[in-house]
Amino acid sequence: MKVVVEFLESGRFRDNFWDGEFYVNRGERRAVTPSFAAQLITNQIASLQRIEDSKNS
Repeated sequence: MKVVVEFLESGRFRDNFWDGEFYVNRGERRAVTPSFAAQLITNQIASLQRIEDSKNS
């Protein structure tokens, strides 16, 4: 399972130890694991993005 976050800061990050680093710019959205999203949100590096599903509207 992944969640989408919007990064509030630019930088290099690594979601899992076995994955390579990735670079993001401020405002970029990316799918990450829930635990990594919680860490980013707690440190005010990213905010949670809610994706509306048109099927449920």
